[in-house]
Amino acid sequence: MLYTPNNFLYKYIRYRFRRIQIQCNMVYDVTVEEEDEICRNLLKKRAKVLIPVGILYCLIFAVRTSDELNPLMQWEVNVIEYVKPILNTIDFKWYAYSLDLLRVAVMLAPIAIINVSPYIIFSYIVDTILIRRRVKDLIKEYATDEKPFG
Repeated sequence: MLYTPNNFLYKYIRYRFRRIQIQCNMVYDVTVEEEDEICRNLLKKRAKVLIPVGILYCLIFAVRTSDELNPLMQWEVNVIEYVKPILNTIDFKWYAYSLDLLRVAVMLAPIAIINVSPYIIFSYIVDTILIRRRVKDLIKEYATDEKPFG
């Protein structure tokens, strides 16, 4: 599932791989099969790095409560406390959801964006580092495979 060409992360890694190839002036042709294998390996390496970091990040968010909350945490708690009664009054039907659910989603969206954005930025940095390393390895590999003229 994760390593199929129709997956969003696979398409993202393939896009970044092609962009970094252009940035690093890699003029060597990589076959479709090689590119597919490279993208799958990059996704595996990415998962090995980001899954433990994500678990640690979630644990830090779960444990960071203290007696005195900073203003950001106070705001988050106030928004969540404001949303709880709205969620309790929503009557879920099989044919339609209340607009209160949309209102709650809009209210909670800034909290989600603020809390997840550091992990997304770290993910972008890890992707860039892994892809640049692989492109540089490919450049060295293709450079040593070339035969001298004459």
